Amino acid sequence: MRVAVIVVWRPKNFPEWNGRSSDAAKRIPRALADDAATPPFTGVHLAALFPRDWEVTVVHEMVRDVDLDLDVHAVFLSTMDFCAPHARRLAREFRARGVRVIVGGLHPTLNPEYFFDVADAVVVGEAEPVIHRLITDLKSDCLEKLYRAEQPADLSDLPVPRYDLMETSFRSPMSYEATRGCPFACSYCVLSTIRLPFRRRPIPNVIRDVQAIPPGWNWSQRKYIAFWDNNLGADRRYFRELCEAIAPLKRIWGTQTSIDTITPESAKLMGKAGCRFVYIGLESLAQESLRGSNKRHNQVSEYRERIQLLHDNGVLIMSIFLVGLDGDTMEYLRDLPDLVADLGVDLPVFSFAAPIDGTPFHRQLKEAGRLLPGDINFGLDGAHLVYQPKNLSADELEMALVECLRRANTPWRVLRRVARGMKAGLWPGVTNAGANIFYRPHQRALAQTGLERMRERGPWPGNGYSKAEETAIECAA
Repeated sequence: MRVAVIVVWRPKNFPEWNGRSSDAAKRIPRALADDAATPPFTGVHLAALFPRDWEVTVVHEMVRDVDLDLDVHAVFLSTMDFCAPHARRLAREFRARGVRVIVGGLHPTLNPEYFFDVADAVVVGEAEPVIHRLITDLKSDCLEKLYRAEQPADLSDLPVPRYDLMETSFRSPMSYEATRGCPFACSYCVLSTIRLPFRRRPIPNVIRDVQAIPPGWNWSQRKYIAFWDNNLGADRRYFRELCEAIAPLKRIWGTQTSIDTITPESAKLMGKAGCRFVYIGLESLAQESLRGSNKRHNQVSEYRERIQLLHDNGVLIMSIFLVGLDGDTMEYLRDLPDLVADLGVDLPVFSFAAPIDGTPFHRQLKEAGRLLPGDINFGLDGAHLVYQPKNLSADELEMALVECLRRANTPWRVLRRVARGMKAGLWPGVTNAGANIFYRPHQRALAQTGLERMRERGPWPGNGYSKAEETAIECAA
């Protein structure tokens, strides 16, 4: 059987995207037209779950468009919330050609009915518990409409991902998974709704995957690796043992963890094991906003000390700051770029908070009547404002995001961050410089295109979409 796994993507700020060859793509800045830093784990992991006699194609839309004329029997679409409308378009196109369409991922798990009219089957939850039944049904051409994982996946013996199918257009294509889940339940996070236990893979299996490097990849692609875990450091003992196991491999790696896991011991372990970049969701420098988001494990008063621990051990930090949480004021947002710079974050990213359907944040806004009408999935990319802010006007908040993106990425501030990274050593410096050089045009392009969109649409709430506009976007070629 011939199948394709498609990891669905579209650039931020452009919900009408329908591939790089479409008319809509002509006005999209080059900096937004790909996302080629590190690929998600999903595509090559799903491919590894299929029978070995199947002919499998993996397409990551971050680096190449989907060929709608693929000669396949079935396509598996994995999609997030803000890509869901685009996933519907792809599903409709393939199904019209008689190709079986199976949709899964975070958004279908929370809203399976969103795809019922365009997909042959929708997977709710993790793929592993249902994949054997789904494969059997697909072979016999009797797919059920819904496949729901009734229990968490067993991570004890996951197969080696199909790295041979990975597009080498990614700058650092080695992506891995050691754990799943997160012990916290932040109100805006999908994991607050998809409550699964925090699970760990056997460390020998993780090391096996790290060593499964295709021989054709270049040196940097073999040297750099990234763990796509939600909170790799959540289990302190497991994390210590994993760092000790990775150290002899002499890899340069990055991961995601929460700020409370950064201690003198863990920072030292990370530095010795080759960790040079860590993504931490600091989210806000306003403690009230953190409390309101059920992110009480983040203590702003401890940020500087914990960041310094990372820097002292050659580990640099990338962090996102959410603009528009209920504790935010105009004064705070005006000062935010300066506060972030003073804190020592090596790569700051700014975004609106996205009220993903099913999360407590979405429910809170809906009950208060603060959500925009229409299908807000089009705007859940962090670049569109889809709800009425609490302490300032919508126009003020949109301009605040533009200013944060601009002021945090002036040439002088980028140079200061790069210089600070160089002080941490060669590999931290190189990694930091590369990340800042890549993200600066991306963040500046987001600011510029957001400003242009606001000018074109007039006063808020022009970010909302009427039914007619939703239909026009869905059908855009």
